[in-house]
Amino acid sequence: MSGYSGRLRDRGFCERAAAFAAVVAWLLIGATGCVRKTPEKTNLVLAVVGEKEIRESDFRRELERSSPTVKGKYRRDRMALLNQMLEEEVIYQKAVKENLLQDPEAQRRLAWARTDAAIERLKEVEIFKDIEVTGQDIARRYEEEVNKGGSSKIVVSFLYVSVHEGAEPVKVARMIEEGFQEGLSFAQIAERDGLPYDKDPIPFDSPRFNQVVPPQIQEIAQRLQNKRVVAASLGGVPWYFVKDVEPLSSCFRRVRSVIRDEKREGALRGWLAAGRASSAIRIHDEALENTKDRDAVAAEVNGVAITVRQLEALRDRLPKENRSLDATDAKALVNEAIDREILRQEAEKRKLDEDKVVKETVPRETRRILVELLTERNVTGLTDAVRTKSRTDWITGLRKEIGVRVFPENVKKMVLPPSEEIEEVFGIGAP
Repeated sequence: MSGYSGRLRDRGFCERAAAFAAVVAWLLIGATGCVRKTPEKTNLVLAVVGEKEIRESDFRRELERSSPTVKGKYRRDRMALLNQMLEEEVIYQKAVKENLLQDPEAQRRLAWARTDAAIERLKEVEIFKDIEVTGQDIARRYEEEVNKGGSSKIVVSFLYVSVHEGAEPVKVARMIEEGFQEGLSFAQIAERDGLPYDKDPIPFDSPRFNQVVPPQIQEIAQRLQNKRVVAASLGGVPWYFVKDVEPLSSCFRRVRSVIRDEKREGALRGWLAAGRASSAIRIHDEALENTKDRDAVAAEVNGVAITVRQLEALRDRLPKENRSLDATDAKALVNEAIDREILRQEAEKRKLDEDKVVKETVPRETRRILVELLTERNVTGLTDAVRTKSRTDWITGLRKEIGVRVFPENVKKMVLPPSEEIEEVFGIGAP
């Protein structure tokens, strides 16, 4: 491993460690009374829907389930998340009132959801149990992305533009590349050596790239490897176009997530290959050629039949543009169904439907399915604008019918623990 790699890992680790230490110190100082103590956690009522109270604890739980990309938004705009919760609650109460759970379509979707929950639990406790993403994995992958040619989907490349009339272009370019070899960013090199530059870097996939970068430089810049510089004389003035990348500290979680997903995908493929080898599998090509008979058996796994109807249900989970069974590769679809059946049988063998995590998932899935199904049946319109208005009018009517009271003063007063933010900002916790 090169010295640059070592410095890269050390710098990334130190940045995260120092940031985390600062937050921990802030929390500890708060406990001593040197700064204002965090208020004790309360559980105020934020709203009432019908007879159902929406409390702080409900809000915190929903916030924790939100994706990292929207978590910050909801912390800043609490009413946005609360309104989303209120909409879901009025729809759910309406679905319960209409006894929608007994609807055959709701029962079918719930059966699929229960199976999915058991399969996901099987992956966690068996297939993914030994997967670990280390700091070395992350630093190694980051360095690979930085040093490879072309663009990266993980690490964002930026173009810096610099004009330096008082120096020889070749010397300036060499000075910048030597700084890169020392493990510095271009901004650090420019500040250290007094090199003027545009402090607003240009992402390669942004409109500014075509607006700012001259046409004769664009192709060269696209081919330029990360941490490299190209100098060109434009109108008799030396210009420098420097391709740098975001630091590891800002993409740490993204890189870790990609590595984890890749490792999980590999583990799942290996597990399924072993499962297929030990299973009795039979595919009925005639059923795949004529899909009009929905009860026809398309495949069998250890004596369990997979029908055309089940393939249709699996197909319906695909993106809309791929939902035509004729347009879909039927054999690829049946192979996906076979994999799912192998996973289902193993989950059933392990009695994972009785697992605590799975049991906790089922009520949430039941709620989601009822809300989803009732919404599908009540929101109409062919265009997005018409459907948005239809939904708004429908929700407004439901709120009046069921009755909704909101307490904004409690929304402002509720406490959101900082510990939840630490994991998102610094990537602390299990991979």
